[in-house]
Amino acid sequence: MRREQGSMVDAVAVVVALAMILSILDDSFVGRSYLVVGLVPVVLLVSLALAARRVHEGGWWYSLVGLAGFVPVGAWAALREPGPWLFPTLRTVSRVLVGSVDAPLTLVSTVPPVESSGQVMLVPYLIGFLAAFPAAWFAVATTRPLAPVVPLLAGLAATIPLGVLAPSLMVARAVLVTMVLLGWAAVRARRHEASVGASRGSGTAAAVAVAMVVVVSAFAGLVVPDSDVSDRVLLSGRNDTPLVADTPVLPVPRTDDIRLFKASGVPDGRRLRLAVLDLYNGEAWIPAESSPGSDGYGTFKRVSSDVAALHPGATAVVRVKFRPGYSSDWLPMLGELTNLDFDFNPGRTDVGDVRYNQATASALVLGGVDVRDEYRFESVVGDVTFTRRDPTREPTEEQRQPDGTFLDEYLQPFDRQELLPLERVLLLARYLQSHGTVRVTEAFDQSPDMLGHRMLGSQRMTGTAFQYSALMALGASRLGVAARLVTGAEPGRGGLVDYGDLTSWVELQFEDGTWRPLDLERYLGSRVLEEGAETAPAPDPAEFVQEQLDQASKGRDREIRPPSVPSESRPAWQVALGVVAATAALGLVALLLVPLVKALRRARRGRTSSWSGPYVNGWQEVLDAALDLGTPVPDDWSRVAQATSLGVGRGLAQQADAAVFAPVAPPAEEGRAFWDACQQVRGELVAEASRRRRVWSSFNPSSLMAGWARGRRSAQQVRHEDRRARRQQAAGA
Repeated sequence: MRREQGSMVDAVAVVVALAMILSILDDSFVGRSYLVVGLVPVVLLVSLALAARRVHEGGWWYSLVGLAGFVPVGAWAALREPGPWLFPTLRTVSRVLVGSVDAPLTLVSTVPPVESSGQVMLVPYLIGFLAAFPAAWFAVATTRPLAPVVPLLAGLAATIPLGVLAPSLMVARAVLVTMVLLGWAAVRARRHEASVGASRGSGTAAAVAVAMVVVVSAFAGLVVPDSDVSDRVLLSGRNDTPLVADTPVLPVPRTDDIRLFKASGVPDGRRLRLAVLDLYNGEAWIPAESSPGSDGYGTFKRVSSDVAALHPGATAVVRVKFRPGYSSDWLPMLGELTNLDFDFNPGRTDVGDVRYNQATASALVLGGVDVRDEYRFESVVGDVTFTRRDPTREPTEEQRQPDGTFLDEYLQPFDRQELLPLERVLLLARYLQSHGTVRVTEAFDQSPDMLGHRMLGSQRMTGTAFQYSALMALGASRLGVAARLVTGAEPGRGGLVDYGDLTSWVELQFEDGTWRPLDLERYLGSRVLEEGAETAPAPDPAEFVQEQLDQASKGRDREIRPPSVPSESRPAWQVALGVVAATAALGLVALLLVPLVKALRRARRGRTSSWSGPYVNGWQEVLDAALDLGTPVPDDWSRVAQATSLGVGRGLAQQADAAVFAPVAPPAEEGRAFWDACQQVRGELVAEASRRRRVWSSFNPSSLMAGWARGRRSAQQVRHEDRRARRQQAAGA
């Protein structure tokens, strides 16, 4: 009976552990139906193992039936094509076998979350089957504690690379899986020891071990969170996207019809993007196959109807209908895509033909867009404004565009270290806008000679709007702000976009990871080149920058604010030495003031107007002198006991008690005589002490601190007595 219970516990442990392992894919699929698909083979294999272990040579029967059921169960659970009488057809068998190889690649080639249907559902089915097939038999048919744990760990290792880069609740899942597997192995080990009569541990020890693992794992996750996930290994998926770099960044112009598309639902002032060019290859800006600085997710992947946005924000619903003049592979987009739906029309573009890059929020269609296409998408539009105080993200080495180093010599006047990176970029934009000249033609030359020597390095800077965008993006990248070049259009009246509406702009990356536009008007040359006219020479960039900084230092610039006084950094040892010296000086001054404070206190005590003051204050002077000499007596002792401990002034102590507790006040002359006698006793105490103690007693602040403490306790006692009196009065009323 006990063995049957142990087998059931082991069977349940296999199901629970695989359920937690499969939950790592929670961010990869839409809904939780993937979890059901993955657990179907687990439950069936566990049940088969429980039944087969009762049969002679049950291991052979378990293996035979389990392998034979792989295809039928997969067709029914994953593909939902059970076939007639639960026997799959040859076509379905082929889909299961081929899909077992292609499904993992399809999953990692799709932007999450993926629709929980079709071939990709074979992924959780495969993980559940392949991990449970050995684990279920080892769990119920063997007594080795770690035998069923090994295939479960292999299943965990296979699941992690298939998930997203940063799964939600990663630490909690890791702690839970560790707790279950370790606790289960400990229980199995304990059960095995009990069966052979060689117990070496206890259930309490196993529970303590599990608890320690949980506590240490949770503490490590909280104290040292793994914020750097760039070193995680993920499968990159199938690259069925044509060379993105060879895709034209703008639609091919046509002479018969320049209308491109009509868009509705676009917020006012927002532009639809076409291509995002995030890599400078030494000759031109191109869309990268893998976006620089994207930590592994910046590739063009398949999409489902729903897509997870990288950042929160307000959403917009846009509908696009193409016109005959549109000829491009790029799909107009806005913000970060969350939903995409094409109008159903056989033979035209479908969601399965779209490849989307989450890092650049751009999409293209395999084979090109059909001019008859209509689609609707929902996206997070995000914030498009920024100020000089908004921090920018530190660019990676790739984002600094290493092939653009030729521009550094021309950027030296703008690369002022006392300015923020964003301020340097805005200075460059201001220079281009103030002294640049625009050529109203179509030219896309972005070579080093054009951007460097003939534009930024020339006194007669001339270029097209696209070339100014290319120069601005490369200059911003080299000045310390990640930048990229974007092509697109702002819908005109009625949402119509024609070829003349196409434009370009630059986007900058900020600390929260969002990209915000630097509008073309902020850096495009303010002068237009007229035919036959010469451009005016631009001033020296260094003089321009200095003039702008001089104006900004007067507080007349909202975008640039240089520090008023250059900060001079000192070595740490000088700072520490200064702090120690200042502290020692303050302590010395305080010590020198102690004799003066004591003299003022003695004078204030001697001028008291109370008849008991000379007795109380005079005796306190004796006690303070003893305290400063290092021979204190407790304050709660009687005066006679204090005098006995000091060895002087016993008669004065008795006289003080008699005067304080007398029914009538003694004459003032007696009080004055008592004060003088106490001063004489105080002098005797000081004279009998050693020379070192006599000198130190003058500067010792012990009696001052003790007096402050007595005054504080007395004030608290008075407040307490006042409150008690008020309560008594209220009760009596």
